Amino acid sequence: MTVDASPGSPWAHTIPDLYAAQVRLRPEAVAVSCAGVNLTYAELDERSDRIAGWLRARGVGCEDVVALQLPRGIDLVAALLGILKAGAAYLSLEPDAPRARQEHMLAAVGAAAAVSDGPQVADLPTLRLPDGIADVPAGEAPALHPDNLAYISFTSGSTGPPKGVGVPHRAVARLVLGDGAQFGPDEVFLLLAPVSFDASTFELWGPLLNGGRLAVYPSGAIDIDGLGTVLDREGVTTLWLTSGLFHRMVDHRMEALSRLRQLLAGGDVLDPARVDRFLREYPSVRLINGYGPTENTTFASCNPITTPVGAYVPIGRAIAGTRLHVLDPALRPVEPGVQGELWIAGAGLGRGYVNDARATADRFLPDPFARKPGARMYRTGDLVRHIGEDDLEFLGRIDRQVKIRGYRVELPEVERAIAASSGVAEVVVVATHDGLDSSLVAYVLPDGTVPGHLSTRLRRELRGSLPPYMIPSVFVAVEEFPLNHNGKIDRSRLPVPKREVRDSDAEYVAAGSPTEQLICDMWAEALDIDRVGARDEFFEIGGNSLLAMDLMSRVADVVGVSLPYLLLLENPTVQEFAAVVDTAAEALGER
Repeated sequence: MTVDASPGSPWAHTIPDLYAAQVRLRPEAVAVSCAGVNLTYAELDERSDRIAGWLRARGVGCEDVVALQLPRGIDLVAALLGILKAGAAYLSLEPDAPRARQEHMLAAVGAAAAVSDGPQVADLPTLRLPDGIADVPAGEAPALHPDNLAYISFTSGSTGPPKGVGVPHRAVARLVLGDGAQFGPDEVFLLLAPVSFDASTFELWGPLLNGGRLAVYPSGAIDIDGLGTVLDREGVTTLWLTSGLFHRMVDHRMEALSRLRQLLAGGDVLDPARVDRFLREYPSVRLINGYGPTENTTFASCNPITTPVGAYVPIGRAIAGTRLHVLDPALRPVEPGVQGELWIAGAGLGRGYVNDARATADRFLPDPFARKPGARMYRTGDLVRHIGEDDLEFLGRIDRQVKIRGYRVELPEVERAIAASSGVAEVVVVATHDGLDSSLVAYVLPDGTVPGHLSTRLRRELRGSLPPYMIPSVFVAVEEFPLNHNGKIDRSRLPVPKREVRDSDAEYVAAGSPTEQLICDMWAEALDIDRVGARDEFFEIGGNSLLAMDLMSRVADVVGVSLPYLLLLENPTVQEFAAVVDTAAEALGER
C-alpha cells in the first residue's frame, strides 16, 4: 500500500533565507535563550555573520563540511547558523564521543575547517569561540540552493560501520514548514538532543525558522529533575523526548510536562500504558508519536494521540512532503492489514551516505511510484502494516529477527507478549549467542503492582501466548533502562545476565523413578546447579542448544537409546523427557 502526503508544495528554501525572513519580521524578538542569557533575532544574525565571514575568509564555501565541537549553549546555535551562511554543511562532533569515532567521521566526510571552544580539531583550521570572531567582517553571502548540503548526521553504527547521512536544506524546510507539529512565534522549543542526533533538526530549526524562541538545555548530563527545572524556567511549550525519556518522565516527573502545549515522543516503541496515563492526567497537552529515520530528516509520519491507544501506539500517517510505501520483498504494495517493509520517499529524503556510493545504492532505490523522473525511495528495514485509515502500526525491525532452537523469532513479538503480562512496565528482549544459535534474555522493568518471583510468574503467564522456544531463558529485573546520549535505550549497557536462582516458593518435586533421577542428575551436572526437580523444564533452568546436543549424546551412551536432538529443544520437564526415554528403551528391548 502507498500513501502520498506530498501536497506538491515547493520546499524550495534554504535555512539562511528562512532565518533572514524572520529577522526582517521580528528583529528584536528573542531568538535563543540559555541559562539567563538571551539573543534577539538581530543579535544572533550578527554573531552568525561573523562566524560565516571567518570561514569564508579561509576558503570555506558551498558543499564544504565544517566540523563542530561545542557544548550546548548560545555559541553553538550561532556557529550552526554561521556555518550554513558560509554555504557549508555542519558535522557535529560530541565532545565525549570516542576519539576513534571522531577520526572516522572526519575522514569519511573530508572536513574543510572546524569550530570549537577548545583545542584545534585534528589538523583543520579551527575557529575558537567566542573570542575568535570579535573583529571578523561578515563578508558576502554565497548563493545557496535548497538542494545544497545542510548537515551530516552519522548513524549509530549498531548495524555496521557508522555512515554519514547527507541532508539538504530542502529536507529541513520540509520538516519545519510542514504539518508534523504546530510552529509559530508563540512557541518555545527546547534544544535537548545532541546536535549529532537528528532530533536536534526539529528542535533547532522548528522555532528559528518560524519566529519562535529556542531555549537551550545547558551543557552537561540530562536528568529528569534538571529537565523539569528548565521547562519551567524557560516556559517551554514544545518538547521532543525519546521514548526512554518519555517513559522516565511519566514514571517520576510527569507533572513537569503539564505546562507544555505539545509533546512529541518517539525514536523507539512507546509504552501504551504510559501514553494512556499521560493522556488521563494532561488531556490538554497535544501528544504526538513521531516516527522517522535519520535518512528522512527526523520525521516521516506523526500520530497526534487524543484517545486511549489500547495494545500499541500507531506511528500515524505521512506528514506533508512525504510518501510512504509498504511493500513486499518484490517491491509490490501490500494490502491494508498485511505486514510489509516501509519505504520512504519525498522532499525529506537525504541525499544518501556521504562518500559511500555502495551503501547509498543499497538503501536508496529508484521510486517506481513517483511521477517525477529520478525520484528515489529509502528502504527503512522496518516492518509495518496499515490499520484504519492510513495509520501505520510499527511491528519491529527486519534485523531483529533471530534464530532460536531452529525457529525464526521476531524479538518485538516477544516483547509485546511480555509487555502485556501483569506487573510489567517496560521490557527489552535481546538474543545472546551460544555458538550455535541464540537464547533470549528479557530485561523487565516491573511496575510494582504484582508480587512474586518475576521469572516464575512471567513464564507461567507466557505459556498461554507464546510457544516454548519464544519464552526467554532468563528474566532480569531492572530498576531503569540505561539510555545513551541520544536518549535511546542503550542495549550495550544492559547488565550481564546471571544464571537464575530457583524461586524459593516454587514447588520442588523429587524424581519419581530411576530414569527421572538419572535425568535430574545429568541436568544438574551439565547446568552446574545443586538440584533439579522432576517438573523442572530444560530451558527454564538454564539449558541451551549446545548443552542439548551434548546431553542427547550422553543419554544415548548411558541409557542405550538414541533420541532426536529436537526433543530437548521443545523444553520438556524431567518427567516428560524421562517418559520418552523409558518408552524408547522399552521399544528397543522388545525388538
